[in-house]
Amino acid sequence: MNIRRYKPELISLKSRPLRVLIIADSFLPYIDGVARVIENYAEQFEKKNVDFRILAPRYKSADLSVDEKYKGKIIRLKTSRMKWGSYEVFKFPIINEEQQLIDDFDPDIIHAHSPFVAGKIAVSLKNRYNIPIVFTMHKNFKQSVILATNSDLFGTLSGFLMNQFTRQIDHIFYVSNSSMKLNNFSDNIMQSVVGDGTKFKYTENSSDLAKKAIAKFNIDTSKHNLLFISKFIWEKNIKQLLDAFKTLLTIDKNYSLTMVGGDWNFDEIIEYAKELEIYNHINFTGWVNDEDLLKGLYLSHDLLISPSILDTFGLVVHEAASQGVPSLVIKNSPSSEGIVDGENGYVTTQHEKQMADKIIEIFKNKHRLKVVGKNAMGLTKEWGEVIDISIEKYIDTIKLFYEKDRIKRLKKVAEQVRTKFKK
Repeated sequence: MNIRRYKPELISLKSRPLRVLIIADSFLPYIDGVARVIENYAEQFEKKNVDFRILAPRYKSADLSVDEKYKGKIIRLKTSRMKWGSYEVFKFPIINEEQQLIDDFDPDIIHAHSPFVAGKIAVSLKNRYNIPIVFTMHKNFKQSVILATNSDLFGTLSGFLMNQFTRQIDHIFYVSNSSMKLNNFSDNIMQSVVGDGTKFKYTENSSDLAKKAIAKFNIDTSKHNLLFISKFIWEKNIKQLLDAFKTLLTIDKNYSLTMVGGDWNFDEIIEYAKELEIYNHINFTGWVNDEDLLKGLYLSHDLLISPSILDTFGLVVHEAASQGVPSLVIKNSPSSEGIVDGENGYVTTQHEKQMADKIIEIFKNKHRLKVVGKNAMGLTKEWGEVIDISIEKYIDTIKLFYEKDRIKRLKKVAEQVRTKFKK
């Protein structure tokens, strides 16, 4: 079988599904923003007759029975001994058995959701099959590494590796306009704002969902209930959130904070909450994978706090909005895109005192808080719309890739002819 392609198979795509190979350094059963995005892509691909395979880590100590619902469409790649925080890093190069499964799938395009080792594998597969790569920019990776390691050197190195990777890809999907402005790469690369969606909808049984969450997590509805949902890593501005919450409690004990998530810096964050003497005022739930329970958590809280400036799209902000819950975000962060302060959400600065003051101001008018939450529902976009755009972009990318490839090969032939006649 000839696995390299030299032209787009557009005619055959009229009679067969588009085949998309997805790769990321995180996936189920572990939950983070990227894993949830891929989960939604897979769900929509099934509905829209797009064939796919997901290259995901073969976690050493996780229950991978979640793969069963994907009916053979998850290809688990071996991981090395090296870890990045809680992430297990892929082995490179991939082993023959894994390679054969990908060969048998015969992808039309690669959609990478992570750079670095996952990106390296994506590039090697691009070169093997002569197919294009689309890459979704989920966060500002250089700044994220600097904050995670407290090292400008590591940040510079990650920036260099990121630039090396982007030279090999064919189309960057940004999930917000602000991310595109911040990370704008070479003009030679196709770049589009595609965005993320939310599968959550406000349902008639919303009060029942709220009651279940209230009962399970012992939420006191007489208090001003704040909600935070994220992976527990310091670069998500969790210190600012905890410091602001400490300030709030010194003024009014009628505030409660629920923190959903875990991994990586979880133990350090718990210790810091204890050091601030606010631990007993925080409800740490761990990860919540059940969608109805997660909806119930949104519905049983008054305000979502999203202090991160690194995320290129506020997925939880949009999930909260779908349930009529407004968010407090950092001014000019990607999560603030589309939010008008006091109309469909709230904005503040990266300073704990100003964040605390803003929260106090918000809760002075709980009627207005409800109105703002209702207005926030207009922020959301369904995943079906997002995937329709993505599929359109895939086809455009494939067409342009082979047009460039054809021109490159013609130039090479012309150069060979010129060289021959010079002799």
